[in-house]
Amino acid sequence: MNRIRALSTVAALALLAGCAMTQEAARAPEPETVLGPASPSGNYLAAMHAQRARDSAAAAEFAGRVLAANPLNFELLSRAHIAMVEAGRFEEAVDLARRIARNSPAQTQAQLTLAIDEIARGDFAAAERRMLAQPLQGYARVVNPMLLAWINAGLERTPPALDILRSLLDVQGFKQLHDYYAGLIAERAGRFEEAERFYRASLESEDGAPPRLIEVVGGFFERRGRTAEARQIYQRYRAVNPDSPVVRAGLARTGLGAPAAPAPALPTPDAKRGAADALFNLAALFRQEATMANALAFGRMGLHLDPDSALGLLTVAEILDQTGQNEQADVLFARVPEDSPFGYVARLRLAENRQERGDLPGALAALDRLAGAYPDRIDALTTMGNFLRVAERYAESAAAYGRALERIGAAPERRHWSVFYARGIAFERAKNWPEAERHFKRALELQPEQPDVLNYLAYTWVDRGENLIEAERMLRRAVEQRPNSGHIVDSLGWAFFRLGRYEEAVPLLERAVELLPEDAVILDHLGDGYWRVGRRREAAFQWERALRHKPDAELKRDIEKKLRDGMPPSPHAARR
Repeated sequence: MNRIRALSTVAALALLAGCAMTQEAARAPEPETVLGPASPSGNYLAAMHAQRARDSAAAAEFAGRVLAANPLNFELLSRAHIAMVEAGRFEEAVDLARRIARNSPAQTQAQLTLAIDEIARGDFAAAERRMLAQPLQGYARVVNPMLLAWINAGLERTPPALDILRSLLDVQGFKQLHDYYAGLIAERAGRFEEAERFYRASLESEDGAPPRLIEVVGGFFERRGRTAEARQIYQRYRAVNPDSPVVRAGLARTGLGAPAAPAPALPTPDAKRGAADALFNLAALFRQEATMANALAFGRMGLHLDPDSALGLLTVAEILDQTGQNEQADVLFARVPEDSPFGYVARLRLAENRQERGDLPGALAALDRLAGAYPDRIDALTTMGNFLRVAERYAESAAAYGRALERIGAAPERRHWSVFYARGIAFERAKNWPEAERHFKRALELQPEQPDVLNYLAYTWVDRGENLIEAERMLRRAVEQRPNSGHIVDSLGWAFFRLGRYEEAVPLLERAVELLPEDAVILDHLGDGYWRVGRRREAAFQWERALRHKPDAELKRDIEKKLRDGMPPSPHAARR
């Protein structure tokens, strides 16, 4: 899931790639990694394995042990520094960075760690000297100008700060980021006309305006007492992302007839938090490109500067979650304030992780509480429906989706097609076909020609022997839209098979197997197709392949029977 979006485009990431760095931690202790004693070589191998497995806590622990046994090994020192940053053990990372800098002053990763710590301590002059001594290459072409701009802001040198930021305009894809931070720095300095000009320019990016930008620019107009203009910005973005918590909060404050509410505070009132915001954006940017070590490093650095930032906590938690470090992620998700625009999302992620750990009752209870606390949101209810559907509790799943539809009301929007579709699947699996069919048709009314809905409805019609001409048309249309979807291609092939058009079915079933070579159902379908066209050995081979790919119990019995007895005569042959 892409849960957080960076402010700028990702065109410049090729320029930034190739730098594995590291960074800092939140205040609450993260789950302790319990590790037993091991030899130095064992610790080294364990550290390497943990790093490959993206277990930052274990990697840091083992790397620290290896370094303790080999304190003069510079390679181990560098690896341990990186591991400590990614694990959020920032004070230890700073100590290691000082040792690295004494031996290798040109080591940019260590120098960046030290500069971040100087910013955290408010020693902007020292941070400036350190940053200016670093070469502008690789990621430094973006990181250094952003940090130096905020360092100058911390030194109350606004014009130089804005001048330094202009170098971002030379990097493809970073104009929006320039405009955003120039606006923040100008607003902080009381240069409101200049700030407004930068903010308005930031909204005009071809990539659109992400939630953080909407939050800041809308908040600027609220802070200036221009509520109507703020409301226009929130309404404009609502058309793109109607469920955005930022937009919901903004409209609640500025809507006509809304009770008086204080304007949101400037999110970067000091240079430390401004630099942290820049690092969070870099973390989100690298996450989009799946460069997770860099993403985690920048995020940890940001949390060292602003440990209580709701955006930062969510950003780093999402990165940890995406790399399978769910327990560490949950610690940060739990620290996101419930009353922040990101509180709802954080609680949703906590419930999702409970389900992934096998605690379905706990996940469902958490989702039910979340749905009660946010009566205007449907996400908790649709997630509940998804969990119950995966657990094969189909009637309960349909009921959860039904609660979501009750909140949507009698005039659903186009985007709500997916809720009808999901509930249709739940009803179909619960063997309530009339309700399933009704929901699939409603989904198509909202989103005509949606290929997944076309596929599911038409496939089921074929399986039931109903509406065969229309089903074929719908499946052909679905394949036209998704020619590389193995499931959809298989559906059309299986429709031809069920209609007795075996020669037409086989090429499609073969193509489906090419696309999904490990799907037991699709392999079984191809075996059936081969059998009907007289290719008996090939049929048996595909059935045996299907058995190796974990079919469910019913399909396993059917395949074993076909391998033993073959298939019965075709009903279509009898008609001819």
